[in-house]
Amino acid sequence: MNADIIVGLFSVVFSIAYVVAAWLLPAASIGDPMAPKYFPLVVGTMGTIFSLMLLYRGAKRGHVAKAGKTPDQGHWVLIGGLIVCCLAYAAILETAGFLVSTPLFLGAMLFLINGVRGWKVNVLTALCFSFGIWYVFDRIFQITLP
Repeated sequence: MNADIIVGLFSVVFSIAYVVAAWLLPAASIGDPMAPKYFPLVVGTMGTIFSLMLLYRGAKRGHVAKAGKTPDQGHWVLIGGLIVCCLAYAAILETAGFLVSTPLFLGAMLFLINGVRGWKVNVLTALCFSFGIWYVFDRIFQITLP
């Protein structure tokens, strides 16, 4: 089984669970009762669609491994590392706040994916992206982040 199928299956299950969780959100008490559900439902639906596209691509490609060659197991380390990063982010977000936990989370993910060689780009990307998202939500939309 190639990596596209493995990641696609994981993503389909996650996206469907996300859609179900979005559907179970409480209705708004003022205005449109479905308003809090629209954005998460769109995100979950798009995630499901893209996951199915990845599965299709993986199935179309077939097995990538050549006869006599052992497949690279590095994707399992990457998947496990990303899951650990996400769980750690969820655990510290509320106590540390967005501006502390998000750059740490993004930095850890970028170092996991890109390695140590591109450390300047990893750090700069994590800091700029985190600050940019905070600025847009906090200053422009006036939505306070944790």
